[in-house]
Amino acid sequence: MTERHVTRAGDRIGLTQSGVSHALSRLRALLADPLFVRPPKGMMPTQAAIDMADDVHALLEHAQSLLTPRSHFDPATSERVFRLGLSDYAAFILLPALTRHLSRLGSDIGVSVVNANHTTGLPLLDADGAELIVGNFPPSPAHMNQIRLFQEDFVCAARQGHPELRVAGMSIDVYRQARHVQVSSKGEMHGYIDGDLKATGIVRNVKVTVGHFLMAPFMVVDSELIATEPLRLLTAFTKTHGLVLYEAPVAMPSFDVVMAWHKKNDADPGHQWLREQIQNLAITNSV
Repeated sequence: MTERHVTRAGDRIGLTQSGVSHALSRLRALLADPLFVRPPKGMMPTQAAIDMADDVHALLEHAQSLLTPRSHFDPATSERVFRLGLSDYAAFILLPALTRHLSRLGSDIGVSVVNANHTTGLPLLDADGAELIVGNFPPSPAHMNQIRLFQEDFVCAARQGHPELRVAGMSIDVYRQARHVQVSSKGEMHGYIDGDLKATGIVRNVKVTVGHFLMAPFMVVDSELIATEPLRLLTAFTKTHGLVLYEAPVAMPSFDVVMAWHKKNDADPGHQWLREQIQNLAITNSV
């Protein structure tokens, strides 16, 4: 339409003169119109070609925008809402740091959080229930990516003035005889650490189970219960609720906190940016 010349039009779009002629023939047959006629010089569009020119131009521009790689994400102007799958522990550790970071950036980015535990996390990604998950999860399948953010350790916590800890502290005998609170989403009386404890001859005297990590400190602060929980979580409650932390009397297993996502989001600039922010927060011990 612009060149009105077969050879020049071919040069512009990377086709030979023969290729342009064949393409024009197919369009003429498809649209039942000559589209272009030959005056003494060049080619002249028919009225049908003129009438559809603006629509075709808009269609081509739209196609080009769809096919152009999205190479830029600006957190300062974006209003995107990221959907994250987090356990209550991961939300407690990550969300305050992440929201502070977004606030410092002056960003309008939003975060929507759904619950994700050891069992439900990876299926959330497959179901598009979350675009990124953080927590303790099994190894990801081949169509997902997973990276380690940090390692978490277990410590023990009790209320100030706990009568069984005043003299001996957290000895093996005290730990074995104490009443424990256990975190289990299924209400089970044994948990992540109990296999290792049993190998050392210790069976915890679990008297209460709760479904969320964040409930355990509240149970401990007003009772004689002892909790064995992740260090980062319990440390926060020493400042606000006066919990006292004790090193476990025997070696405890640690666990990895990982970030996982579906590979279909690998090249998404916004997703890449968010993953980088979370990694940086973990590296700088902001979480």
